[in-house]
Amino acid sequence: MLSKKFLFVISCMVLITNYLSATAIQGKVTDENQQPIEFANVILYSLPDSLLITGTITNKNGEFLLSANDTEKGFLKISFIGYETQTVPAISGQTIVLKVESRLLNEVVVQKSLPKIQLKNDALVASVQNTILSSAGTANDVLKRLPLLTGDNGIFSVFGKGEAKIFINNREMRDVSELDNLNSADIKDVEIVTNPGARYDATVKAVIRIYTIRKAGDGFGFDLRSSYYQSKNTDFDEQLNINYRNDGWDIFGTVKYHDNTSFQDSKMWQKTFADTLWRQENTLYSSGTSKTLTAIAGINYEFSQKNYAGIKYTINAFPYNKWNSTMNSSVFADEVFYDKWSSEETDNFHNKPAHQLNGYYNGSYGKLSIDFNTDLYANKLHSITETTETSQEYDNRKVNSENNVENQLIATKLILTYPLLGGQFLLGTEYTNTHRTDEYLTEQNIVPSSNTTIHEENNSFYAEYSRKISIANFGAGLRYENVNSEYFINDILSEEESRRYHQWFPNVSCGAQIKNVNLQLSYTKKTERPTYRQLSSNVY
Repeated sequence: MLSKKFLFVISCMVLITNYLSATAIQGKVTDENQQPIEFANVILYSLPDSLLITGTITNKNGEFLLSANDTEKGFLKISFIGYETQTVPAISGQTIVLKVESRLLNEVVVQKSLPKIQLKNDALVASVQNTILSSAGTANDVLKRLPLLTGDNGIFSVFGKGEAKIFINNREMRDVSELDNLNSADIKDVEIVTNPGARYDATVKAVIRIYTIRKAGDGFGFDLRSSYYQSKNTDFDEQLNINYRNDGWDIFGTVKYHDNTSFQDSKMWQKTFADTLWRQENTLYSSGTSKTLTAIAGINYEFSQKNYAGIKYTINAFPYNKWNSTMNSSVFADEVFYDKWSSEETDNFHNKPAHQLNGYYNGSYGKLSIDFNTDLYANKLHSITETTETSQEYDNRKVNSENNVENQLIATKLILTYPLLGGQFLLGTEYTNTHRTDEYLTEQNIVPSSNTTIHEENNSFYAEYSRKISIANFGAGLRYENVNSEYFINDILSEEESRRYHQWFPNVSCGAQIKNVNLQLSYTKKTERPTYRQLSSNVY
């Protein structure tokens, strides 16, 4: 059944000196010279499981306010670019002092090289070029250090909003590895949008926009990056970037090798309350190794300073990907010993190379600006799982299964922008076509085999208008989405899982700054739709 939420959002960021709240944690963040630190991340985690409860950023005076229930006990993690992260008990009224990172020479260096962070229109904007963030490593490393964000490995969330969709030069990121392939030195700035307008999908709650530096000058250039990570396991990346520019032509390429080893060693206790009280004591150990080879080639041509077009091809190959795990479990029924079993599983992945082709054009004719992007994506995933289950009291068994997945995507997006009545008028359209087949095969018939196909088309049209009036910024937009999702089981259309949507999504916002107070009032209509995994009856 469709899960749908229409949100009326009134968000107000009030940056003032005094906060009064009976169920809140307030405090202040400063440097070692007692100077307030603005835009520092303050995150509240629970104890003892270290789950993220909520987060916020400090205001101009370094102050913060976190809403929390009286029963919530935990700790605060405070971080800001160029300073060492601090972890302190979640006590209200304290002042947290951040120390300059030991790798930096002195605080003067920090102050001069810190990124400029400011609220601009619909986003919080952080500069990266010519700051310490430009030497962070990758785009993923940059995002980990920015205000309002929490996450890693290409998946980032915005405080109070949830997971954000990431765009690079106005093109939607289709693969999380794109962040690792993008050098931090090539990033100009990053925008974090907490209230996405009509130009974004109606399911998007937050947006991260990354803009890269346009290379200037002619000639040949290259850079070689090597990263080594050592803990109980060893990971490393080797990457070579090459670039040749001449007379408006820009030819570029990247070759990257990624080697990752990971493991998990844990103990788990579980109780199931049914007619019988089942108690399980489990130990789990798993380890895996994956090797990925990425190659990128592209060409860009600049017709003039205001018009350029290009094409980029990316291929990801997976020469080795294997995972092993062992679980031992002791089972008790109403506190009486029932059984002791062990499960050993080996997963071998034999994935075909993934292909991605992107074409783009960005230009202007007079006052009209044009931004066009199109993406083609295809991959085939193949895995074989072998499981051996041994039992002290019952029969042993072996379970072997095979999974084949094929994905295809076609996506295009066109945005036209034109100045109108002292503001900016934006008109756009977006089309997405996805096709996925998923086949699960098993010989023992313990779990039945399945074969499903999902085909989805999304046509969207939208318009936005924004204008700065007096001390305020005003914006309004309207988006229409026509989504048709067809779900097939063994090549037969299943009406129960298939979905069709025809919806309008308006949004209005108004932002103003009065001295040290930043205000934003907004109305947004959003929706949530079931994912492939929620609709699917497949076994994973």
